[in-house]
Amino acid sequence: MADSKRLAIAKALTNVLETEVAVANGYQHDLAGKVHRGRITFSAREAMPRVVLMETLNPDREPIRAGWQPTQKDSLILLLQGHAEDDQDHPTDPAHLLMADIKKALARIMLTTSPYFRLGGLIADFNMEPGIVRPPDDLSSMAYFYMRVRLEVVEHLADPYRLN
Repeated sequence: MADSKRLAIAKALTNVLETEVAVANGYQHDLAGKVHRGRITFSAREAMPRVVLMETLNPDREPIRAGWQPTQKDSLILLLQGHAEDDQDHPTDPAHLLMADIKKALARIMLTTSPYFRLGGLIADFNMEPGIVRPPDDLSSMAYFYMRVRLEVVEHLADPYRLN
């Protein structure tokens, strides 16, 4: 079964994080097999660190249609959430370090010399927010980070499976 363009983008972003973020590549974490799409619950036994990609609600978007063409340019906004190993004395420190690794890897999407440039042509542009780190709270028993990324996508409305 073919992937829609939006799913192909989410899978490509997952691949960037899982293959790029590795101690062998100069990062502080190894994320192979630890990046999940759309998953929000985990057991206490599951490996850390972990990162989740999910779509965020954004009802105020106004797509830009190219005249009468069946293509539309809009923003795919994804929320990245990450959890790292716990630090009893300074609970948010590990989440800051994990978020820094994520930013470093995502920056490669914007480099023309990178194999990840524009996710192989799937996106027209890419921006990321600075992100925030939160201490343990009612939502999580460990510190975590949130960061939004915005991917500009040109989508063929008559064929959402078309990747170019």
